[in-house]
Amino acid sequence: MILGNKPTFVEPITVEICKMNITLEPKKSVGGSIQIPPSKSHAQRVLACALLSKNRTTIHNLGASNDEFAALNIVKSSNRIVVEENGVVRISGQGNFEIPSGKVDYHESGLSSRMFTPVMATSKQKLELVGSGSLVTRPMDIFDEILPHLGVDFHSQNGKLPFQIQGPLRPKNIEIDGSLSSQFITGFIYGFCGSENLLNEKMTLINPKSVPYIELSLDVLKEFGIDLRIENNEIQFDGPYEFKETEIQIEGDWSSASFFLVAAAIMGELRFTNMNPLSCQADLKMIDALRDFGAKLFWSDSNLVIQKKHNRGFEFDATDCPDLFPPLAVLASFADSESRITGVKRLFAKESDRAATIQSELGKLGANIKVEGDVMIIHPAGEPKSYKVDSCNDHRIAMACAIYGLKLEQEIEISNAEAVNKSFPSFYDLLKTVIS
Repeated sequence: MILGNKPTFVEPITVEICKMNITLEPKKSVGGSIQIPPSKSHAQRVLACALLSKNRTTIHNLGASNDEFAALNIVKSSNRIVVEENGVVRISGQGNFEIPSGKVDYHESGLSSRMFTPVMATSKQKLELVGSGSLVTRPMDIFDEILPHLGVDFHSQNGKLPFQIQGPLRPKNIEIDGSLSSQFITGFIYGFCGSENLLNEKMTLINPKSVPYIELSLDVLKEFGIDLRIENNEIQFDGPYEFKETEIQIEGDWSSASFFLVAAAIMGELRFTNMNPLSCQADLKMIDALRDFGAKLFWSDSNLVIQKKHNRGFEFDATDCPDLFPPLAVLASFADSESRITGVKRLFAKESDRAATIQSELGKLGANIKVEGDVMIIHPAGEPKSYKVDSCNDHRIAMACAIYGLKLEQEIEISNAEAVNKSFPSFYDLLKTVIS
């Protein structure tokens, strides 16, 4: 059964914050060094494992995005002891985790909601799981299908938050449809590993998407002493497991970096000082698109340098890395010929209907984008129809519009610009340091 180094400062861009709107002036080039914030995908996975661990976890370089705040706050709401000092977070506690208030708030974090829900199901407590903003409209029917099958008392609002849940989760051999999101798979992997009832169960992945993100989840588990592998779309468990004491450095975020990578490819040169070329993050694949576009790319002393050179149209499969669609759409808009990006079907359960929002908001700025089935077709940009756009409360749309706007001959205004706080609070400040 399928169940469900310091940056170089140059003349800053003009930024006016007024009623959550910003105004961005066009600029001629980008240059200097840039340090991208830590990966929120990596950080949230580490925090989930730290909650399950009965031993100490020491985390270096934890970021300050809203999603990381949501995950850290979940841990803080438990009986775990959290100490933050000099940029280091230490999490400790004996025995199984408990949530004294009986309530867990995911805020607007999609990954946290999908990952922590099976983790919470390992507890015998009756818990209420809530969220806010667009998160409460995002479908999670898979939990209604799978969790009761695993002995969990689970209730949702027609497949959406809030949830009422009471475990303990009892792992069984299951098949999971991974076509909507790999985040559900990560949640059940972590839930299985955190269950005291785990023995030799097997998890079969049906049509899994964003497999690199599942690999990232397993990579984090390995840091905690649990070595699992995907073989023929199956994961074999041999539990119960113990999460060992561990110390982890959160790596730079390739998803956040993608917008600045595009800026360098279309406007100049940037040096990135904290990116891991061997990362398991799916969005590392952005490098392939930049090469096909014709940007010059090289690693120097562990730093990544991107330089503007050619601007060729390209083809790219973003099925496993759908978060790259907004920056890819900007990159393709400044190519000299048509580009095609596959994987549009992965965009409909995001902060906005991201396929439609990319078309509408970048379209206002002159982008020439259409969607045919699972393919986004992007022709070289034309003249802007408007210089006012709306992030639609989607952080990646806000960042895409900001980078696109740098190429125009007139300033643009982005409303709901504060959406970047979800993943990249320092985005506009960092942008100031590299443009002229």
